[in-house]
Amino acid sequence: MAQIRLDELERRLRAHLAPVWLVAGEEPLLIDEARASIRAAARSAGYCERQVLHAEAGAFDWRHLAEAARNLSLFSERRLIELRLPGGKPGSCGTQALQSYCRAPPPATLLVVVCDRLDARQRRSAWVEALSGAGAMLYIWPVSRRDLPRWIERRLKSRDLSAEPAVIELLAERAEGNLLAAAQEVEKLSLLFANGRLDWASVRRAVTDNARYDVFDLGAAALCGNCARVDRVCRALREEGAEPTLVLWALVRDLRVLATVQALAGDSRQAERVFQEQRVPKPRQARLRQLAGRTAAGAWDELLSRAARVDRVIKGAASGRPWDELLQLSLDLTTLAAAV
Repeated sequence: MAQIRLDELERRLRAHLAPVWLVAGEEPLLIDEARASIRAAARSAGYCERQVLHAEAGAFDWRHLAEAARNLSLFSERRLIELRLPGGKPGSCGTQALQSYCRAPPPATLLVVVCDRLDARQRRSAWVEALSGAGAMLYIWPVSRRDLPRWIERRLKSRDLSAEPAVIELLAERAEGNLLAAAQEVEKLSLLFANGRLDWASVRRAVTDNARYDVFDLGAAALCGNCARVDRVCRALREEGAEPTLVLWALVRDLRVLATVQALAGDSRQAERVFQEQRVPKPRQARLRQLAGRTAAGAWDELLSRAARVDRVIKGAASGRPWDELLQLSLDLTTLAAAV
């Protein structure tokens, strides 16, 4: 079984572009970046055409994979097929289709299968063995709080930056285990301090200058399941004079997206339409899909009902303190997200 680590990916891509790839794991940001690296290597190798298939459970005709592999392009001699498999459960038909494909991968075609978390049994399944046997499997494990400083240090190095340990620990502390937040901090510093060594005073000043929160930060912290950050952001918004109505609007926006995506029952194309209409940032979509798919039916609708009461409190039509109600709603959302 050809399994590779994330830190081996670039070297493997330079040495050999396997005809089949399975990219899965538990860090949406790193999954997206790995997929982008494979696509970039494919483009460099002449795979100019790309076709995306959405294999939703129970709604995908697996004959489409064979048809995509057979169909010749009028515009490119080489093509990339990206098969998105949310949930990582292709079923018996999908397993047979993937095994059939892997027994004789078509020439001039690159297959990239992308899914999120796979449990131990799924990682030993027949379809996973078929894909990894025909090419390469990249499983991306979560970055723990203990490993986050080392990850940040490598990220800085990739941007031609270096930093003393105190700076790296400061960045890790600010990220609070959120990999996307850590990546955003590194990108910001790469713009402020190009090609150099970061000292604690400069980074601390840059962090302090951008310490204000906006109304979207509360929902982002809640969706990550981070109670401590939710409490801190909520209190900061209150101290900064944020309008409770705007704070509630941002929370309700996320809740409506979650309730709608959950009601779509795994229809990826319709979910993407919802994300586009609501202008949900790409890095956030994977987490929303995960939460919508792994929570009890009606859970998000129930929180929307609670939000309606918070709205009445804010407008003075119900008893209660607006900021206390907002904090409680945010913590209820956090508790639900932390269980996923």
